[in-house]
Amino acid sequence: MNALIEVAFGMVFIIGLLYIAQFVVGIFNWPARHNNAIYRFLGFLTSPVTRGVRALTPAKVADRHVPVVAFILLFWLYFVLLYFRVCGRFPTLPMCF
Repeated sequence: MNALIEVAFGMVFIIGLLYIAQFVVGIFNWPARHNNAIYRFLGFLTSPVTRGVRALTPAKVADRHVPVVAFILLFWLYFVLLYFRVCGRFPTLPMCF
């Protein structure tokens, strides 16, 4: 179980960094960011997560907001996995039930 949590923790961390990198690359030329090869490559790497979040969100959420929602969900999932990771290593801590 700990190995599964470690793998999920690492994947969530890497995907979160990819979203941050895509945002930073997009900042440099915001109006023409979709023409940037690096921006599109980072979008390709994060597209499975973005498609999954698109399937979970209601239709009222605009497509341009879905990556932001995906990043927020990954942010909270990171802390949930961090909690399970710490409690897996140190089960005697008072915060672990």
